Amino acid sequence: MTEQAQAPAPGQHVQAPALGQQAQAPETIEGWYALHQIFSIDRAALRGTTAADFQSIKQEAVAGLSELTQPSTGGWTTIAPLIGSVGDLLVMHLRPTLDDVGDAQRRLASLHVSDLLRPIYVFLSITEVGMYSLAAHGPADPKREQRLKAEKESAHVQKRLFPQIPSDMPYISFYPMSKRRDEGQNWYTLPLEERAKMMHSHGLTGRRYAGRVLQIISGAVGFDAWEWGVTLFAKDPLEFKKLVTEMRFDEASAKYAEFGTFYVGRIATPEEWLESLSR
Repeated sequence: MTEQAQAPAPGQHVQAPALGQQAQAPETIEGWYALHQIFSIDRAALRGTTAADFQSIKQEAVAGLSELTQPSTGGWTTIAPLIGSVGDLLVMHLRPTLDDVGDAQRRLASLHVSDLLRPIYVFLSITEVGMYSLAAHGPADPKREQRLKAEKESAHVQKRLFPQIPSDMPYISFYPMSKRRDEGQNWYTLPLEERAKMMHSHGLTGRRYAGRVLQIISGAVGFDAWEWGVTLFAKDPLEFKKLVTEMRFDEASAKYAEFGTFYVGRIATPEEWLESLSR
């Protein structure tokens, strides 16, 4: 949603690709794999458990979910009961490799509490930073590799590739999005420099919410029908509305963005979530 970018120099002419010429893809760097799982609770199955079985399910789930939230491989898992959604629970996993994500998915499925859950949506992606800042220097930039290395190693980019859950931002919002490929509004046929200029403006909006909203942007091209996932954390859920509203007025979103379903909730410990379940 807020890929880091630098606008072309003032007065620099942005030229559309010549007929038949392919628009240039931006350089990207990737970090952790991400898996978002949305579940609904099977109320009939929940009510059908005996008191003893339900207690056993909760004890196993606390141990299993606590293990997932602090994996030995790196990364993390968080759970969030959803509010105002067709789903009841969001489980988000971040792991260093795709196989690690698969292990987390299988570990969750192995818990008996999964018998009470019905998957309604899943989104696979990987944390991503688009290096639009390189576009301002042109493809023949002799310092390209040096600039790219510096960007990759910067603290800002490292935090975006390997994000941590903010301890003081309990509210979470997740949604998928894509760029339009309609006739006359095709993001993928625009010159790289023009896209860089729009993403620079888009990023400035996001930076005004620093300290109030943490954004995790993950790329899903080749993994999902949607192209990106956006996960937001905030102290106040109203910040989600304000941030997304502002960003929709940026040209990059106003002309070229498509948004999927929003899932909003509040992060909980495994114990808190399980205690909230009633038969």
